[in-house]
Amino acid sequence: MAAEHIAPIPKTKLIESDLGYYLSSDSFVTIKDDEREIPVLFSEYMSGSKRGIIVMLPGIDQSPLQGNGLSFLREALNDDGYDTYVIPSPHFDLNASLIQDGIVESQPKSKQKMAISPISESALNEYKLELVARFDALYKTLALREHEHIAIIAFGNSAGLFAEHLATLPKIRIDALITVSAQLANPNRNKHLAASLSLVSPALLDVFYSYDNPAVLHTIKDRRRWAKRNSKYDYRQRELFGQNSQMHQQYRLQKELSGFLRQL
Repeated sequence: MAAEHIAPIPKTKLIESDLGYYLSSDSFVTIKDDEREIPVLFSEYMSGSKRGIIVMLPGIDQSPLQGNGLSFLREALNDDGYDTYVIPSPHFDLNASLIQDGIVESQPKSKQKMAISPISESALNEYKLELVARFDALYKTLALREHEHIAIIAFGNSAGLFAEHLATLPKIRIDALITVSAQLANPNRNKHLAASLSLVSPALLDVFYSYDNPAVLHTIKDRRRWAKRNSKYDYRQRELFGQNSQMHQQYRLQKELSGFLRQL
């Protein structure tokens, strides 16, 4: 008899467990999404005056505690006068994505069937729906003053999917969108990302790295072209030289964000 298969613990559960272990309970605010309670990491501004609110959207399976600059950015933005909210990424089941599109087969007919395939559009749509639902749930709890600024900082696939959402021009008040390595892990969707970025209404800072994911680098030129075609004059593109894991990259990213936000 074959041993019973035990599915691994989802990474989102591990991230949630780590946050609860390393951070105190008063570091979170609770939002409700489809009758579920979701803890959102919250940090209050630490400057002489409050400048606004920043909502951060980590990439798929990206933890706020990793050494990827997200934790550093949160504290740096607090020092600059911003309240920060970090919405945990929804669970993404890659195996279900592959099975749903018929990519995984018990007896592949050719070597071509065994090639690594992109994430399905249906799986991206499910992740996008839950990501937007979580943002909407948090947005309803924010008490925005009349002249208070609010900006979004999104990473990776979360940045690409949220840009798609904002391109539909929802009736929400956002002053700026900052995307870091924005991409979509599906070639058919990723080729339209440049156009989507040019259609968002908030001012946009598009940050990428010199040695970024090819899905990012192959669309960099088209993003500038689409911004010009659709007359998005508040589009800015910045390149951070090197890789996102290199030393001092978080300081360079923080410098770009600070300069862009001060122009609002």
